[in-house]
Amino acid sequence: MAITIIAVLLFTHLCVAQKLEKQIVLPDYSKTLLLEGGVNLSVSVHEELYETHRAGIGINVRASMRISPKTELGIRGEYDYRFVRNISPDTTGTAIGRALHKNFSLFAIKPNVQFNLKRNWFLGLETGVGFAISDENNRIGLGFVPEYNGKAQFGSCSGLYLGKYFTAGTNQRKLGISLNLTNFVAKGHAENTLGLKFNYSFIK
Repeated sequence: MAITIIAVLLFTHLCVAQKLEKQIVLPDYSKTLLLEGGVNLSVSVHEELYETHRAGIGINVRASMRISPKTELGIRGEYDYRFVRNISPDTTGTAIGRALHKNFSLFAIKPNVQFNLKRNWFLGLETGVGFAISDENNRIGLGFVPEYNGKAQFGSCSGLYLGKYFTAGTNQRKLGISLNLTNFVAKGHAENTLGLKFNYSFIK
């Protein structure tokens, strides 16, 4: 009789355990892909670039994977086009002088880490490489900045950003708006920009 009771208890325990196991499924964060993209609006904040090229507009795409409930590792591809302030003709007769009066582009690829905070706020850090192209001459890059001494195509690009996700009715994030401080560093000199990103989440 005792053996029968023990057998029934064990069988009941196994059934309950299996039921609970089906109900409590731990999320596999490594398989959670996130994809977002949108537009950038920024202004130069460093003295040198602020005097020549102030406003910029661009696009960005970020893919990431969750490694914990509050942490994501990802990579961002970004393109910015910055507009010259003084469009009057150059009088120096040099390529660098003409570049001071031409727009330029900046491409960047930046691995990043993002921390998702309470109430849909998020904080991120990123660093990678950048490639600058002047409309005057591809080889100049940001060489019109005096500290770069005539040529600065490649440099490191880093950023710090803080933002908030706005959700839809299903409580899934849809639109993220963030304030971004970014820089381009070459030859020991950094040029900084401050701007906003408006990103739509395609895969949540």
